Amino acid sequence: MPLGRMAIIAYVIFLGLYSWYKYSVAAPPEFDIGYARSVVILVLMTAVAPFALTYGVLKLAGLARLSALLTGLGVGLVVCVAGYAAFWWFFIVPGGAAPAVYDVAIRGVGWGLLQGGLASIATNH
Repeated sequence: MPLGRMAIIAYVIFLGLYSWYKYSVAAPPEFDIGYARSVVILVLMTAVAPFALTYGVLKLAGLARLSALLTGLGVGLVVCVAGYAAFWWFFIVPGGAAPAVYDVAIRGVGWGLLQGGLASIATNH
């Protein structure tokens, strides 16, 4: 199996586990559609957008492997951190008693690097 296809499969597995983790971290005792909706929005902003944008940028740029990896890591990181910051601004702040934005946005560093790495492997193999 080509490495690029394995990276896509790894991303799909990541997306499923990430979604489950984000839902279960603060899930109410009974299913709540409002909470589930906020988790879907969070996952779209911090797991789908970073991978998709990084993949698209790398496909359009046509970079070689090392430069694609470094660019992918950077784009994935920035988009994921920005996704967390945007989620903080639009969904956490209006609820009141919000933590500082950097306490929320920093959560995107590792996830963004992972997605950027997977996207760079997927585009170059």
